[in-house]
Amino acid sequence: MKVYEVKPYGYCAGVLLALRKAYEAKKNRPNRRVYLLGMLVHNEETIELLQNAGLILLDERKEDLESQLRKLGQGDSVIFSAHGHPEIYDEIARENKVEIIDATCPFVKENEAEAKKLIKEKEEIIYLGVKGHLESEGFRANVKEACFYDVHSHEFDKDKIQGDSPIALSQTTLSETEIDSSLTYLSSFYPTLRKGKLRCDATSARQKAMKELPEGIDTVIVLGSNSSNNSLKLYEIALKSKKKAYLALNLDAVKALDLSSSCYLALATGASTSLETYLAVKDYLLSL
Repeated sequence: MKVYEVKPYGYCAGVLLALRKAYEAKKNRPNRRVYLLGMLVHNEETIELLQNAGLILLDERKEDLESQLRKLGQGDSVIFSAHGHPEIYDEIARENKVEIIDATCPFVKENEAEAKKLIKEKEEIIYLGVKGHLESEGFRANVKEACFYDVHSHEFDKDKIQGDSPIALSQTTLSETEIDSSLTYLSSFYPTLRKGKLRCDATSARQKAMKELPEGIDTVIVLGSNSSNNSLKLYEIALKSKKKAYLALNLDAVKALDLSSSCYLALATGASTSLETYLAVKDYLLSL
């Protein structure tokens, strides 16, 4: 088996920062309850490691996060996820005397700050995102003046935009295809639509590398969770290349794949998959 390394791989800088904050929070508070408000990053293997370190997951798949947050009280600490969160969560935590540890990705913060600045300057904003995704829902809650555009359904509130030249911003993990198709669709309504910064550099670099695989590759494995938007986008790009493509969480999942007909394989990771998982899978593939 010949393996091509799709770079960059492993955790992105924003995920590394969030994980460092989480582990340090628990280490420095050995006798306190430290909660993760939602999946800190979208990777079940990584979340399991955090839980094994003593962090308590408040899972958005079981109950809405605001309700779970309201149940915490004095003596508890809560870590806000890398995806961002509604600002009302800060108010709830302070009212209940819950310590806040904010692990929001710097680019997500920058995106919101830029939108708020533009709103103050009387600009109109269209935010491209995936309905229900934590990052998009946080943005919608914090920048209510912006018009939300769902890249899957193409639904948006046209009444929020009065002029012909709004500025488009987006969820950081969208694919180039999603952004381009959304901008094309919106341009039919707003001929002088303007583009702000639409993706983080880590997302752009990984998607660009996936589109520029060398000749001869017959199989692509993306290591990541099916709950991770950036991992799913890499997988979708691989599928469009007409190569055999797989999305696998970890080494066990890769071992379950039938790779008997694969000769030259490209190995990539989403931004919330660890370097350790990547190297373990790479070593296994090279042994085949």
